[in-house]
Amino acid sequence: MDKLLKTIKKLNINADQYEICGKEIAKLKYWKFEDENKKGKLILMTSINPTAAGEGKTTTAISLADGLNYIGKKAILALREPSLGPVFGSKGTATGGGQSIVEPMERINLHFTGDLHAITSANNLISATIDNELYWGNKLNINCEKIIWKRCMDLNDRSLREVEINIKKNLKRKESFTITAASNIMTTLCLSKNLNDFKQRLENSIVAYDNDNNPIFMEQLKITGAVLALLLYAIRPNLVLTKYNSPALIHLGPFANIATGTNSIISTSLGLKLSEYTIVESGFGSDLGFEKFMNLINYQNDLVPDCVVMVITLRALKLHDDFNNSFKHLEAHLKHVTLYNLNLVVAINFIEGDSVEDLKKLQEWLGANNYEWEMNNGYNLGPKGSEELAKKVIKACDTEQNFKPLITPTDSIIEKINKVVKNFYYLNEFIIEDECLEKIKVLEKSEYKDYPICMVKDHSNIDGNITKDKNYVLKIKNVEVNSGAKFILVYTNNIFSMPGLSKDANYKNIYLLDYKIVGLK
Repeated sequence: MDKLLKTIKKLNINADQYEICGKEIAKLKYWKFEDENKKGKLILMTSINPTAAGEGKTTTAISLADGLNYIGKKAILALREPSLGPVFGSKGTATGGGQSIVEPMERINLHFTGDLHAITSANNLISATIDNELYWGNKLNINCEKIIWKRCMDLNDRSLREVEINIKKNLKRKESFTITAASNIMTTLCLSKNLNDFKQRLENSIVAYDNDNNPIFMEQLKITGAVLALLLYAIRPNLVLTKYNSPALIHLGPFANIATGTNSIISTSLGLKLSEYTIVESGFGSDLGFEKFMNLINYQNDLVPDCVVMVITLRALKLHDDFNNSFKHLEAHLKHVTLYNLNLVVAINFIEGDSVEDLKKLQEWLGANNYEWEMNNGYNLGPKGSEELAKKVIKACDTEQNFKPLITPTDSIIEKINKVVKNFYYLNEFIIEDECLEKIKVLEKSEYKDYPICMVKDHSNIDGNITKDKNYVLKIKNVEVNSGAKFILVYTNNIFSMPGLSKDANYKNIYLLDYKIVGLK
């Protein structure tokens, strides 16, 4: 606890601005910092399309924070909370690796301060309330086939994608679960600026439609107060430390392939007030997390990054690029960043066994194409291994940039989809299925027509062509309004909001040995 309290004092956090949650974790009372006008530099981490094990964005973010603090700068991390789905699934933990980790690793990955459990409970209380309304006579005239609020659970469980529930005798309805990290409550809370903003967003959340096709809002269920009570502490960011005592705000955790993919606005804003440099990670590759940060999160909050760090590894590049002839896949991701005229640094995340020859080819290509790059060996060497990367990032943050937005307020919904598909997926055409097109036409005449879009797409490649079809065309299957989070979900191809477990999932490696958790990697 001494290290945590020392860091809290160093950040000029007063005794009435935090609560201790054990020896290594504190909850910050974010509202007590609202009068602070200081704003540091924002660094956004992204990557190319990752392997199943990821590409070390979190590890690189942690090592960069350690490296910045190591050379005398004041840096803080603002990261997502791990979901139990990936922890027991294929990706494993979300707390870094090697010398670049946040602690306590086991507690952060398993339950932490209970934020995701609180979100799960609040989300499912709303679902239970909808069914309770149906049970007691349905005075709101809810159409059972047009209930859009889904139950959730913080685990991968494909069997819950489609279920049937019994309300009472002769009254059944279909239900589908989403993973907690992609639930409406998660995204709404992540995009809320404070408790009052969250309250208003909840009240304006559409939960269903009535038999006359009018929206039914959460406010009509008279449940907002109970939901706020469940989430009173979950809205407060968690403060922990890296192995080398860099401060880290770990708060909330939406997936980037089916949600927004970045930590809470509250924790990012707080980080910018407490430090010179705040490092934020966007999920999966730049075709997902980065795209949504720029076209959705920044669109709502004016958070233009001072520097973008593109994390790459030889391991991932070899899945896509020919080292002897081209780096087309890498170049496609780099163009995502330069599209906005943003400062960019490429971080080559070193992995033991990397070919010296291949590293040289990569470095020569980056240099020949005028991309700033630096090796990152924080995994093995700690802060010292990220010192040079930190210096490159500082230089980039101090370089003037002329930000150019892609999405504008006058764009129609289809124009927004087209801009993302063309500029991020590099596809010249796409198909909007008939039923989906009718929904878009209705939305274009509604008060939600100016909302940004949140694309739901596979994370393993840029265009979403999982099966490598020769005559591939992206299909827009469905659109849904998340009126609480204030965006429009756009579903492509056959992506599910409830993941499944892989054949060789990570849960097989986890067990207890002498009261210690083993295999949580």
